[in-house]
Amino acid sequence: MPTTPRLEHDMSTNLGPNLPESLVSFFSGQDLRDKAQVACVLVTEGADGYPHPCIVTPGELVAADQATLRLALYENSSASRNLRSRPAATLCLADGGAAYYVKADIEPFETKDPALQGQAVFTVHPRHVLRDVEEGYEVTSGFRFRDLSGDASTVARWQPIVTALSGTFV
Repeated sequence: MPTTPRLEHDMSTNLGPNLPESLVSFFSGQDLRDKAQVACVLVTEGADGYPHPCIVTPGELVAADQATLRLALYENSSASRNLRSRPAATLCLADGGAAYYVKADIEPFETKDPALQGQAVFTVHPRHVLRDVEEGYEVTSGFRFRDLSGDASTVARWQPIVTALSGTFV
């Protein structure tokens, strides 16, 4: 009886608790115009026990270094409520031909910055950074969006948030 050839598949590689430099650069708060149509998916655990995905952009997440990020979400969003109750999440994104899954511990961060009014701010501590690639293939994109008012409008909304989040690291 003929057998079907088995394809060998690469598995996710655990890079440890630190973001690679490419992701630190991606979440640096710099070059926002170049990132104006890129989004990631943040997955929290909902009150019903099911995964709850939400879109997060480079205008809402800033890295201080490989081990610390700040995240700003709408104060009363489902994701914010979930993170207050169950302080863990996974951030999923595509970068450099690979998929990344950043499993992280989350803690609330208090700030009075007026640019963050109406936002719930969290500190994100990566616990496991997984890089997922398949030999002979590359991940060409993750979630993308388009602001119908134009990229300049997106960057104008993001800049005060990114500046305020970056200021929390000093």
